[in-house]
Amino acid sequence: MSTFLSIQALLEEGVPKRAIARRLGVDVRTVRKHERRIEQGASGPERAAGPAKLDDFRARIEELVRRGMTAVQIYQELVAVTGFDASYATVRRLVKRLKHKAPEVFCRMRFAPGEEAQVDFGSVGRLERDGKRRQAWLFVVTLCWSRYAYYELVWDQTVPSFLGALRRAFEYFGGAPQRLKPDNLKAAVLLDQLSQRHYQEDFFRFCRHYGTLPDAARPHTPTDKGRCERDIGYAKGNCFRGRDFGGFEKAQTYLACWRDEVANVRVHGTTQRRPADLFAEERAHLKPLPDEAYVVCRFGKYKVRKDCHIAIEGNHYSVPHVHVGSEVLVRIGEDELTVFAEGNVVATHPRCRDRGRTLTDVSHYPKEKRLATQEIRRRRVLSIRAAGPHAATYLGRLKESRFVKADQLARLARLVAEHGDDAVDLACRRALYYDAVDGAMTIERILERGLQHLPLPETAPVPKPDARDFGRPLQEYGALLERRPA
Repeated sequence: MSTFLSIQALLEEGVPKRAIARRLGVDVRTVRKHERRIEQGASGPERAAGPAKLDDFRARIEELVRRGMTAVQIYQELVAVTGFDASYATVRRLVKRLKHKAPEVFCRMRFAPGEEAQVDFGSVGRLERDGKRRQAWLFVVTLCWSRYAYYELVWDQTVPSFLGALRRAFEYFGGAPQRLKPDNLKAAVLLDQLSQRHYQEDFFRFCRHYGTLPDAARPHTPTDKGRCERDIGYAKGNCFRGRDFGGFEKAQTYLACWRDEVANVRVHGTTQRRPADLFAEERAHLKPLPDEAYVVCRFGKYKVRKDCHIAIEGNHYSVPHVHVGSEVLVRIGEDELTVFAEGNVVATHPRCRDRGRTLTDVSHYPKEKRLATQEIRRRRVLSIRAAGPHAATYLGRLKESRFVKADQLARLARLVAEHGDDAVDLACRRALYYDAVDGAMTIERILERGLQHLPLPETAPVPKPDARDFGRPLQEYGALLERRPA
């Protein structure tokens, strides 16, 4: 076809046939043949006749195609037949023509003002929050008549997140649609044992609270909510593509500005009007919101572990120690988590959106367990350092002692509590003067004998010999050997 079109264009320009043949690298007879086709009014080169080799097998091939067999399978079937000598490429071309499918056709959907809103989620990649990057989701609600849309970023698609964002969408619109069409996400639609779909209880209560009728889309049928699907693609391409927001809050702020200053005030390609202008007409057709907003939460039972915590969504929340080993009822709200035991509230925590975090109320531990080992050690170190500069120096040299440092910290802290800061600091001064850094036992002996108040000698103390050195320098023995008579 490309050769035919090139020859046709060059002939129209008046280029000689031999020059055309040289330019295109074809025989001049090919140019003459295409010229005749062009003069006859043809729009393309002459096609070869159909695969005559398959005329005797066409009925068999059509039957195999109706049975759903592939071209490879059909070729394998025919190779063993007597008289069949066609190639696989010939069979494949015929099968391709026989398998021609009619184009997929959809009916154009029409909606009245306030009749329906469509809901769905779309992935926008990973965003940073509190130093960690996590998957974020774009939540979109689109009013089908005006194309006016609400956009919000969320961390997950759980029931509280879904219903909370949906409630904020209704508040943004100032009303609720007559019908709400969500996707088949688990926060809205569930399956029973017989694979029958039913609405999630909290979602169903939410729809009844706002007077809207839930109408879930068919599974694997995105065309049922094409308005929302298109808005998700538009937001991902126009708002997020090519931009690195870094933090979740920055992306959320930018999305809100983009929603009000770009998405809802643009001229829509289908309606040729701005969604904001159409929404001004549609607002009166929305159902008014109730006086009280729907309280978004969910309940679950969790077992209290031996460390006085319950694990929820990858995070740990403390519970009073008297409930260790038992199950407690937990109310998980949008921003707060409440723990109930025997009908009474026993703990409340702010809800953590990250994973791997621990929220602990120290009062939930028994009195003897309220300080962790690290905290006890830290307090002991601080108490010893506060006793005075000599005590702080002695503490720093405890690493020279052969005794376990944790045990020495405990004994020194006890001595500070029993004898006071001044006495311990003076005892440490005396031990440092004599280089007696042998642990808390030395300080304890000084305090028991009352030696900390004795004045120190004015002369410097004789340094203790290193156990690794000899009693005398080796040079002295060398000098003795040199003076030895022959």
